[in-house]
Amino acid sequence: MTTAQALRPADFSAALSAQSDRDSRLFVHGTLIACLILQRFGTTAAGGALFISLPLFAALLGWAVLRGIGTLRARGVALYAAFAAWTLLSTLVALTVPDGRFGVSVTSLLAVLLTYGFTIIGPTLRFDRATVFRLFLAYTRVIAAAGIVQFVVQFVGIRIFSFMVTVPALKPVLVEREFNFNPILHYGSTIVRSNGFFLLEPSMFSQVLVIAMVIDYFILGRVKYLPLYLVAYLLSFSGTGALTLALAIPFYACLSARNFGRVAGFVVAGAVALILGAFAFPEQVGSLLSRTNELNYSGSSGYARFIGPFLPIAELSHEARIMVGWGPGATERYLYHVEGTGNSIAKLILDYGIVGIAAFLALLVGTLWRRETAILTVVALTTFVVGGGYLLFTPMLVLLFLLCIWGGPAADDAVRAA
Repeated sequence: MTTAQALRPADFSAALSAQSDRDSRLFVHGTLIACLILQRFGTTAAGGALFISLPLFAALLGWAVLRGIGTLRARGVALYAAFAAWTLLSTLVALTVPDGRFGVSVTSLLAVLLTYGFTIIGPTLRFDRATVFRLFLAYTRVIAAAGIVQFVVQFVGIRIFSFMVTVPALKPVLVEREFNFNPILHYGSTIVRSNGFFLLEPSMFSQVLVIAMVIDYFILGRVKYLPLYLVAYLLSFSGTGALTLALAIPFYACLSARNFGRVAGFVVAGAVALILGAFAFPEQVGSLLSRTNELNYSGSSGYARFIGPFLPIAELSHEARIMVGWGPGATERYLYHVEGTGNSIAKLILDYGIVGIAAFLALLVGTLWRRETAILTVVALTTFVVGGGYLLFTPMLVLLFLLCIWGGPAADDAVRAA
């Protein structure tokens, strides 16, 4: 007689549930380690970064399917198939009717299809969704505390903001050189902004902290750790996370009257925190507020992400080709492309046209949207837009896929937040 036969049905069910819980924790730990703790690791090729989070997440998804905690999602498959079909059509048009002003890269197409192919797999009923939020918040609190310590100890001569500077032997397996690995406060300053120790840049640190704030406050109804997130955020000196939240909050507030009340409380608390922060951290708060008008300056990062990339689109909008696009990789191979400008939405429009961006947004919204965590989906979408070059930034994409597709509150948390 086998072990399974020797067990009573209730015991067998309990053992299966315990195994599923262990598998759920292993999957979430592995994914968070891949996209957060190992975010700096990978390799560079063709002027871009290939993150270790991509193959690790692919392996974890395959393992989840084999263990019965992951499966294909019908809606995800349908939306992905529609987007993939259009990108292939756009590529065919670009190859058969070339435009001398643009180049085409089939590798770009394969990278996009591979990355967003991850959205077609989601959890089964055996997967414990609450594990995702619980472990993500635990990891984020460690990262927040590490970021605070990292910022403070630089004043006693301990500076660990770049792994390849601290441990040169790691250079071959790091992608830091492609990012702002020495994020000084401003030109000529010796003070370095916090990046959360494990993360690549302060802007990514700020966005991870904002996601944690949203989950804790709006979904789980908790405020205990908000001061930790806020202090860590201020030391990043980054406006990216705040902009993400500022864009998401009004939209979320309009979804229901109950949401409006939550947002009002959050805004009031945020205003009080900002006032107190202005007294306790005047330099940090002043730095954040000074960036509110940077879209007016062509040399600013905000202009490079939100204005510059759309200028070619404005010039090309009168051409019929704007509907189908100029093919994969056309944005970077445009004759008049300006290095340093990048926006995922603008790239998708130039590469795959108006129809292509519509199909992509349908894929992104359709696969990430879950009613019980609506605010998280909205923040995920604004994070994607505000991030600028997040179309293939797999560490953040893997995190968003994990939180939105696989995550959810426990039953008692859902009731408390309702």
